[in-house]
Amino acid sequence: MSQEETFVEKQNIGNAGEYYLASRLSAEDFIVTITLGRAEKYDMLAVNPSGKTIKISVKTRFRSDVQRFPLSKKDEVGGSEDFYYAFVRLNEFKKEPDFWIIPSKRVNELLTKSSHVYYKERMRKDGKEHVDVGLRNLWIQMNKTSRGLFPDNWEEELTKYYKNIKQLR
Repeated sequence: MSQEETFVEKQNIGNAGEYYLASRLSAEDFIVTITLGRAEKYDMLAVNPSGKTIKISVKTRFRSDVQRFPLSKKDEVGGSEDFYYAFVRLNEFKKEPDFWIIPSKRVNELLTKSSHVYYKERMRKDGKEHVDVGLRNLWIQMNKTSRGLFPDNWEEELTKYYKNIKQLR
């Protein structure tokens, strides 16, 4: 398949992830609205079947071989009990998308206490210090580059977030 055949606009990828997750939540009897960029930190509001309102920031990747989701420095703070991140991997729509729903406080903690601190402490290959450009990564699959950036049990912990809509109830 040529690059032109697999190219999808970044904005459309983000929209696809939001609408996919909204459809999954709707099928679980949530009332969902997508903010369409009108809220700075989150992409959708949902009311669960018991009436609790939650906020969700959706991060979406198109390809099935994605191992990480880019975040920013602002994702290190601002967590709350009613705020979640949803990481959606569309798998090029060749198979059912994967998604992980992670409490925002856990994402904040992972970014500030694990991955970014470790990254800043390591020197670049040329012996110089890394410059903080504001980019953060949440890894959903560990590899030789990402080992050490997250707790040793991170891959196991991820399994409890995988397609776990029940935690939003």
